[in-house]
Amino acid sequence: MIFEVRWRHSVHQRAYATRSTVAGDRVVVHERSSRLVGLDVRDGGVRWDVPGCRWPNALTIADGRCLAIAQWLQPWLVCVEAIAGEQLWRAELPATTGHLAVAGGAAVVGGWRGYTPLGAYDLGTGSLLWRTPEPVTVEAPYAVDGHVLIAETGTGRLRRIDARTGGDVAAWRLPESVLGVDSGPVFLRLDADRVLVRGVSGTVWVLHLPTGEHHRLPGVPEDTRAVCVAGGVVWCDTDPCQVALEPGTAAPLARVPLYGRLVGAVAVESGWVLASDQGKLAVVGRDGAVLGRATVDKRIGALYGTDGDRVLVMGKSELLAVDLRA
Repeated sequence: MIFEVRWRHSVHQRAYATRSTVAGDRVVVHERSSRLVGLDVRDGGVRWDVPGCRWPNALTIADGRCLAIAQWLQPWLVCVEAIAGEQLWRAELPATTGHLAVAGGAAVVGGWRGYTPLGAYDLGTGSLLWRTPEPVTVEAPYAVDGHVLIAETGTGRLRRIDARTGGDVAAWRLPESVLGVDSGPVFLRLDADRVLVRGVSGTVWVLHLPTGEHHRLPGVPEDTRAVCVAGGVVWCDTDPCQVALEPGTAAPLARVPLYGRLVGAVAVESGWVLASDQGKLAVVGRDGAVLGRATVDKRIGALYGTDGDRVLVMGKSELLAVDLRA
């Protein structure tokens, strides 16, 4: 397997997973500590450049819009049209606001570490739709099918809320608390009807959204440090290898040595690409065999999939587009 870097774009700062995002043909990166820059996935060309977004702690593209929580003196929720880069609106936020999920025409923010209330803003106008009367402590919310999943920190209580009203659509309780603050995402989409929920003990729970039924995902190693889902396969980051699990089957599909911690896994035409924080990529075939390895940077902060056999790698200080060739 040949790894070919097709283009690079310098961001002039250390890579953070929360400061880049990809949707369709557009990739948005935070650059020079103060700007949002929209790039074309195909050639890396700059399509727009919007100043005034200082150190975002959340960044996403949804419904044709790019949203970011800019943290500098006065926090703002900034909304930019994703294709053309037109700045549509911005809304003032309480200090230390964190978390962001977009669903049902609303942006849900707040609840990070219990510093602020949870609330939502209209995606079209930026007007406040609702806000809890008191601060709450939740893990990173997750948008799913027009609603938002909420996990209350320190408990096993899960809620599916209407993003525009804040009201509960459904509620469930796991036998244990969810994973703690800043330990990685709690929710991971498995397929159309199921999400994975990470428990504080290291257990991964499978939640069936239509019924609320849940069970343990079999085969998860006890020393799992991080979990990724790619192409219906669950990748567990352990020391010294990455373990691939097919839901419903306890026996691993593959065990892949990967120097460093797992940053991400994406499905490609030839199988899967894994990335480590030490700057390394590995391609794994559908049969679990390693097809190739390469070091593409000193560090990797995030990995994104695109159409075909191309991946985007957020390196130490630049974004790279890497094509895979047999």
